[in-house]
Amino acid sequence: MMSILHAHSARLPVLLLGLLQGCLTPSVAAPPAGASTSQNVTLTATGQSIPAGTFGILTVDRPRQVTLLHLRGMGGDGEVILRGDEPGTCLILPIRFVAGDFGGDSIGGHVSTPIRLVINSKRVAETLQRGQDVVSDTYRVSGHSDPDAEIVLKSGLDESFGFVINPGSNILSDIFGVTTKSVSCHPA
Repeated sequence: MMSILHAHSARLPVLLLGLLQGCLTPSVAAPPAGASTSQNVTLTATGQSIPAGTFGILTVDRPRQVTLLHLRGMGGDGEVILRGDEPGTCLILPIRFVAGDFGGDSIGGHVSTPIRLVINSKRVAETLQRGQDVVSDTYRVSGHSDPDAEIVLKSGLDESFGFVINPGSNILSDIFGVTTKSVSCHPA
């Protein structure tokens, strides 16, 4: 778990990267739907698997990583897939993701490895469904199987990064709400 001082200092690269990221695609509001957990692994129509006992997953397939001397930031568009209240349904929310730390050692940029997070907390799932930001230093985040972790870092990040998950695909999502898409899911 990140220390409070380190988590707050990690916000600077996150904010810098967030300012650099453009958001131009329009979005339409949709009412939030509930999330549930299951004791089974769930496969979605898009081929993603939601681990048993969790509320959902976040994926960013092609994050961009930028370093500026000691600052290191990552960002990209992705999606959150949450279990729906109705059996056999999942919700997909587009997200904007930014992360940063002080692990930079040069000046440059490249496409990084995919990011995958597991959402273990109903509080995190409901926050995302309401279209509100999830900031890592306000939740328990772990890079391993901590039973109390609300968000587990599976790949693409380590615990040195602070991050922000912003539901929606652009600034209009912040104003009018996030578009959710319901897809079929089934136990694996």
